[in-house]
Amino acid sequence: MLNLKINKLVFIIIFFISFLGIFIRAYNINYDNFWFDEILSFWVADPKISILESWERHRSIEQVPFLYNLLLKVLFEIFGYNVFIGRYLSLIFNILSIFFIIKTSRLLKKNNSYIFSLFLLNFNVYLIIYSQELRAYSLVLFLCSTVIYYFFKSIKCNQEKKFNLNLLLLNSASQILMIYSHPFTLIVYFSIITFIAIKYYKFNESFKELNLSIIISLIFSFFYLYFYIDDLTGYPSWLEQPGLKFYTNFYFSTFFGSRLVGLFYLITLLFLLFNFKKMFFKNVENLTFFLVLLFLSYFLPLAFGYLIKPIIFHRYIIFVLIPIIILISILIFEIKNQKIKIATIIIISVLTIGNLYTESTVQQFIKERPYYKPEFNRSLDEINKSNEKYYTFDMDFPPETRASAFYALENYIIALNKIKKYNISYFEMNEFENSKKKTIWTICLPIITKDKCKNLNPNLNSKVILSKNFSAISLKLIEKNN
Repeated sequence: MLNLKINKLVFIIIFFISFLGIFIRAYNINYDNFWFDEILSFWVADPKISILESWERHRSIEQVPFLYNLLLKVLFEIFGYNVFIGRYLSLIFNILSIFFIIKTSRLLKKNNSYIFSLFLLNFNVYLIIYSQELRAYSLVLFLCSTVIYYFFKSIKCNQEKKFNLNLLLLNSASQILMIYSHPFTLIVYFSIITFIAIKYYKFNESFKELNLSIIISLIFSFFYLYFYIDDLTGYPSWLEQPGLKFYTNFYFSTFFGSRLVGLFYLITLLFLLFNFKKMFFKNVENLTFFLVLLFLSYFLPLAFGYLIKPIIFHRYIIFVLIPIIILISILIFEIKNQKIKIATIIIISVLTIGNLYTESTVQQFIKERPYYKPEFNRSLDEINKSNEKYYTFDMDFPPETRASAFYALENYIIALNKIKKYNISYFEMNEFENSKKKTIWTICLPIITKDKCKNLNPNLNSKVILSKNFSAISLKLIEKNN
């Protein structure tokens, strides 16, 4: 009877945490307008054009595989081409990621540590933000979580001397899809190969099923490897070499919302690894894989950056949250001293909830939520209620992406126009220069132009007669000089 009550309590806790996590992610999911990268994905995934044309658009502006934009295109085909629909794809992948991470945690340790993992994942600020992002990162997290789960399932089957064809196919398929989601997922792939090599050379353990899945996924990923690896040399051009800030927070502050929370997570992880070092470095248990993944997640992009060109950015390695959270959750429950164990759990829980409280995801229930992304709606409202109904874009783009960027922006505003029915029209700056029109609105995204908003044509003799700033947008009404 007591065991039944405990099981009911565990179920209620899991349900409550999961419900709150989903609710926070889904509530006001479309509060912010799209930022520029989301606008690009929205443009590529237009269901009115063919898959081939979508692919061409994708190749003109993206340096990542087509998978996410293809799935987004299918979503729009089914539910309609609407700016309010697309983010739900990321929401679903984000939730499914948590499901597979928890399954992995339970597979590794048969205790209640997975409940703590569930808590940390559901209320992680970073994951909540990217569950509301019309980009591939939640998909990347989901596919990496499935690959890691089936990786450990395969190890278990191998240890039990079993061959499971379904597991082999699932393992291979998840690896292929993962590789086709983002170039940085190759780090997970290399981590698996490295771990297998360590186990083989140190303990003479062979993983035939895993090796076979790796070979299969490599064969089917040849197309990707052929077309995309070379692109890494130009990926992306705006990234800089990591400075002191990178090494002082090692992205822990980014992944956990603040320097304080990030620092405590880092200290906790280092403390736990030190106390249980025999588990990782002498016995090389399955948990050692997470150390390999953590190390390579930072080392490989940094090495590539110093040798060739900077490529590392926090969202590209979103999957590092998997090893960090699983390691912390499992190792905390291995602490023998109950006071230290409970104190650590309480501190991390309080910091996580406290950090979540300070973010707009929770603050919106108390006061008005701030805008973080470009406020296109407010900018267009301003143009719509003015006497001048024409606008243009003011942005600096390389010649090879300039046309695509402008088409994508115009496509997005057309989509917004269908909802709010604005009485406004796009006007080319070159046409404005040669026309009889005296005024025009310019929409500038300083985040793209590095905070330098200026007329697209410096030869145009004009002056700014009205200027308004919204979140990530500078709106100016310019007038030709007589």
